Amino acid sequence: MDDAGVVTFAIEAGEGSSVRGTEMFNRMMQHFGDKVVAIHGVWLKGPSKRPSTNIDKVNELTATGMALETAITHAWTVTRARKLGFFQVRVMGIPEGVAGAYTRIDVLIER
Repeated sequence: MDDAGVVTFAIEAGEGSSVRGTEMFNRMMQHFGDKVVAIHGVWLKGPSKRPSTNIDKVNELTATGMALETAITHAWTVTRARKLGFFQVRVMGIPEGVAGAYTRIDVLIER
């Protein structure tokens, strides 16, 4: 977490992991508590083509014509953040890739 209260994170809890992504996210948010004013998600699709929950969902939705700004609101991290009172969501910078085939999207989720 930076001095402004923004938590930046990336989770890699693939198949066979002893801990799930939801548990990691919840632990992170419990650790920082009310000091968090925004969540910066770094969503990546690596060269190995392993599943990436957020990117895969966004690619599934944008491949059907849904706007990126709408698709990100359906991603795993955003749905978890909403349960904690974070409702304002926006793409930061320029995503890498194209609709249906994004490889990196940085997202800011604020209260």
